[in-house]
Amino acid sequence: MNPSYAAIFSVQSLELNQHYRTAPDTSAGEQISNTQQETLTLPLQFHQDLEKAFAPLVITQIVKATSISWQEGCLGLPSDKLNGEQKKQLWSLIGEQLDKL
Repeated sequence: MNPSYAAIFSVQSLELNQHYRTAPDTSAGEQISNTQQETLTLPLQFHQDLEKAFAPLVITQIVKATSISWQEGCLGLPSDKLNGEQKKQLWSLIGEQLDKL
């Protein structure tokens, strides 16, 4: 259950043991390899907006990736300009990462 819903309904949010999870948090295909990825330079306003949205998480690197992903401070984006669907995926990813805190 999403921690936000658990707080609203005053119930304890439970997670399955890692042994019983059906899907891992990050799949091997989506993991970002810092040494093999091209660094993206984002427009200043977009970069600042991302830093504010991810706070208190810190973005250490933004790289070019096939899909939108997050791994230990490294944000993977398909390009420096996102279409509407990609923006939805990005904001969903931000929400998931902040829910984990």
